Amino acid sequence: MRSSLNQKEGIMPTKQYKKLGCLDANPTGGCAFEIRAETEDEVMRIMGDHAKVMHKMASIPPEMISKVKSAIKTVPVTV
Repeated sequence: MRSSLNQKEGIMPTKQYKKLGCLDANPTGGCAFEIRAETEDEVMRIMGDHAKVMHKMASIPPEMISKVKSAIKTVPVTV
C-alpha cells in the first residue's frame, strides 16, 4: 500500500491553488463565502455565480472585476 506522504521528506505533497473570499474583495460586506480553485478563471466564474445569486448582482461592474482579480491569492493546498 502506497502512502500519500512523501517518503523521503516526510511531508504531504502540496499544489498551488487560487483563493478568494467575499471579504477579500469587500471587507465590510459581511459575507464569509470563500473559494479555492485551480485557476483564476475558475475562481472568477464561481465568484460571479455567487455574486449573482447571493448578492443579487445582475452584472458585475468592470471596476469590481478589477478589484476582485487583484484580491485573488495563490495558496498551497495539501493533496
